[in-house]
Amino acid sequence: MKRTYLFLALVVFGTTAMMAQQSDPIATGLGGVATIVGETRTVADAQESPVVQDPQDSAAAEVPVKPVPLWKQKLYYGYNFDIYFHNDTRNQMKENGWSIALEPEIGWKLKERLYLGMRVGGSYQETYATYTAELDDGSTKQENLRIRQGSWSVTPYVRYRLKSMFNDKLGIWLEAHLYTGMEFPTVVANGGDPTGTDYDGLKHSIIYGAQISPVITYRFNRKSTFQIFFSILSLGYSGTTFAYVEPDGTRHNEYTNDVIIFSGKLRNLLANQFTPGLYGLKFGVQKNF
Repeated sequence: MKRTYLFLALVVFGTTAMMAQQSDPIATGLGGVATIVGETRTVADAQESPVVQDPQDSAAAEVPVKPVPLWKQKLYYGYNFDIYFHNDTRNQMKENGWSIALEPEIGWKLKERLYLGMRVGGSYQETYATYTAELDDGSTKQENLRIRQGSWSVTPYVRYRLKSMFNDKLGIWLEAHLYTGMEFPTVVANGGDPTGTDYDGLKHSIIYGAQISPVITYRFNRKSTFQIFFSILSLGYSGTTFAYVEPDGTRHNEYTNDVIIFSGKLRNLLANQFTPGLYGLKFGVQKNF
């Protein structure tokens, strides 16, 4: 009989121990303290367990993200270069030369596709010409001229993006701009004064006009965009006012104008008086703040 009681006691004790191991005394309220995998927990611990965070994550979360000001998102600046060559021939004139221009620009992004800006440029040009002049006595005289010319111009523009490709990196734009400026030639004659040429007494000229031409841009990153101008495909109007001073001090002006149809921005001094051959490249970089 004693063995039977002892066996029943062992069974009851073993069953109770197994149930104690499978239950959570903290969650069921069966005890005030329990040790689980080496960690001492109380009833208060079970009700509110702290969440351990990475100190680096906490520090990053405390630092506020500074918003980019609106003017930095909208305002941009840039610089453009215009390298130009020309080679012109007509009955009494053979001319060739080159010029280089620097045009800083600043602009504002009205919309994602619409930009408004302005370029201010300065240029230097060298021209070599062989000019056959008719003198008053009916004879002819050939002049070899070297024309050095400095100029400046102001060009406000509006630009609209027609299409974007390659994740908005490549853009095709149509630009409409106005321009005005002044040119100041200095004539050096080889073999005598340039009597009878269109440069006699010329002090300066005023240029003005309006054009529409395509522009292609490529965005390298958020801050830098390369742009190239296709002036040779432009449409518009150009005019020039030549200011002359005669040897006796008399001043007079001459006016020329031209409708531009796929001829580019004309830079040689007398472009409206003969058919020009233009070879040039205008390119630059836009920068975001």
